[in-house]
Amino acid sequence: MNTLTRREFLRLSAIAGAGAVLAACAPSAAPTSAPPAATSAPAAPTAVPPTAAPVKIVLCTGKDSSGSTPKLVSQFNASRKDIQIDYQEMPSSSTEQHDKYATVFAAKDSSIDIVAADIPWAPEFASAGWLLELEKMPGYEDIRKEYFEGPLLGTTYKDHVYAIPWFNNAGVLFWRKDILDKAGVKPPETFEELVEVCLKLQKPPDLHGFVWQGFQYEGLVCDWLEFLWGMGGDFWDPKTGKVLVDSPEGVASVQLMVDMIHKHKISPESVLTFKETESYNVYLAQNAIFVRGWPSFYVTANKDESKVKGVTGIKAMVRAPGKKPGACLGTWNLAVSKFTKYPQQAWEVVKFFSTTDAQKTRAMMGGNPPARKAVYNDKEVLAQFPHFGALGEVMNTALPRPVTPAYPQISVEAIQVNLTAALTRKNTAQEAVKNMKAKTEEILAKVK
Repeated sequence: MNTLTRREFLRLSAIAGAGAVLAACAPSAAPTSAPPAATSAPAAPTAVPPTAAPVKIVLCTGKDSSGSTPKLVSQFNASRKDIQIDYQEMPSSSTEQHDKYATVFAAKDSSIDIVAADIPWAPEFASAGWLLELEKMPGYEDIRKEYFEGPLLGTTYKDHVYAIPWFNNAGVLFWRKDILDKAGVKPPETFEELVEVCLKLQKPPDLHGFVWQGFQYEGLVCDWLEFLWGMGGDFWDPKTGKVLVDSPEGVASVQLMVDMIHKHKISPESVLTFKETESYNVYLAQNAIFVRGWPSFYVTANKDESKVKGVTGIKAMVRAPGKKPGACLGTWNLAVSKFTKYPQQAWEVVKFFSTTDAQKTRAMMGGNPPARKAVYNDKEVLAQFPHFGALGEVMNTALPRPVTPAYPQISVEAIQVNLTAALTRKNTAQEAVKNMKAKTEEILAKVK
């Protein structure tokens, strides 16, 4: 087999394969009936000298059913005479968005200035030379100190920053407060406690202990990484690129998922067919005590028509004793095209969307966890979304998936296939992580 050049790999992953990997961390679904918007308008960005005519900055994002992005665009445009945002809403599919941007950027087309980018896109697009380095822009350091470390790691590739976190997403554990309270049981903190609580309180097939995303897709990778990190392990060393997954923690994390299905039976075998929607539906139907999910599900669980309204708790994922909980990031970022004709003006737009007031507006209208730390302590935000208090702690330890342009291929060919082989008992957990390591090293060798 011929060795792929990096350019050939990027072209193939951008147009053919990478988009499918990213579906699991698509933008959080907004409530169908949006909550009231924040009353305070975001402060206008620092003015820049006006030009003879306003500079048009094209901003492309996925579909926003909450209405927060159009509202913020209107506020910016009303506050500026020198810059106007031309907001272009893309399809809701992250795959379609990814492929559109890859096509435009590969042609060095300047028709798009700013894109909303899923977290794995930053290293992929940056390695291709498609994104502007932002750490050199005025005011970046002031923004950086207001953000969580994990999301910033996901926007940094080879010591350069290629995007600014726009809104966060990280895996959490939801549970039935009414069931645990009635039994006098506290929410579990460790993997062992989770198994014990499920065995004590579940009544399958009517009430399963724990449901999650076990289908062979990106969501499975996110779930497994949270177990791996929660055991103190890691997939690789981001500084050296050394693959670390073939470790005692790697084996234990895979074995735990296998045992939850086949040994402890706290998760039904049907979990192997579950993505987010299927696992959420089991919980919403009152057929599960715990479900792993993304923060936006809390809004869904508390809609008026929900059977679990008011009885759903949210907390960090369980962990091994003495270890930090793992939370896989699904953060969305704002990135500036390397081919923009107006880099300074595009940066002004990005800075505007990063302000505390803009982040607050988006959080209150869409229920999306903000990128700025301060918004998690805002009284108005907490009054509307009390669970944001717990999410602030989750974000402190949340981590990105491996930051490499090869990640889409690693996810599909090294991680997903070997996890599924273990979960279906075609291979052992030890064989799974050994094969993950070997395939990952093979992929990395071809794209250097």
